[in-house]
Amino acid sequence: MAELTYRDAVAAGIAQEMERDERVVFLGEDVADAGGVFKATVGLLDKFGPKRVRDCPISEQAILGAAMGAAMTGLRPIAEIMFSDFLAVCWDIVANEIAKSRYMTNGQISLPLVIRTANGAGSRFGAQHSQAVENWAMMIPGIKVVAPAFPADVKGLLAAAVRFRLVDARHRPGPRHPRRELGMRGADRVVDEGAVAGARRPKDEALGFDAVGDVDQDRFHRILRSWRRAR
Repeated sequence: MAELTYRDAVAAGIAQEMERDERVVFLGEDVADAGGVFKATVGLLDKFGPKRVRDCPISEQAILGAAMGAAMTGLRPIAEIMFSDFLAVCWDIVANEIAKSRYMTNGQISLPLVIRTANGAGSRFGAQHSQAVENWAMMIPGIKVVAPAFPADVKGLLAAAVRFRLVDARHRPGPRHPRRELGMRGADRVVDEGAVAGARRPKDEALGFDAVGDVDQDRFHRILRSWRRAR
């Protein structure tokens, strides 16, 4: 049975939606030639070409501004912000423009776009690259947030995000503990955001963090597996 890592699930999910819908485009910093800073988008440029997979300047405002404009004109962009911390640079576009345009135009403008970003500690990239900021987006009307824990949920929730209007703030898998799942390669998958693995939490478990805010990933994975079994 084929095995899929968390990182590979990102590329697989994006490729699945780009194959399904020619309106889906992907843009961000170093996502094309370099295959992403975490190598999570390797192969997409070769498969879909430079018109649909685009490297952008180091400007979060430019990336999200371009994505917003593309969505307004009928495309379904996936915009990558390298680290979720950098959303602070372009937060006005997210909170006041993308989230509000449909309401402010009385439904005349729809923005079916996805913002995909790496969120939280785990890889120890430093104070400005390791924050968990999903709560910033969770309190903004007009935005939905998904944070998949398993490779299957990465692929499925990304598909749901592209087909609807969600913002994806995901936790990075640590380099020492790549998360893997079996039987996912090649499968078209969509997961409703309310039906992901681990939706129920056992009463006798809690997450553990060390002094620098890094997750004990072995324990974290055991807990998530127990949630899954409890469903």
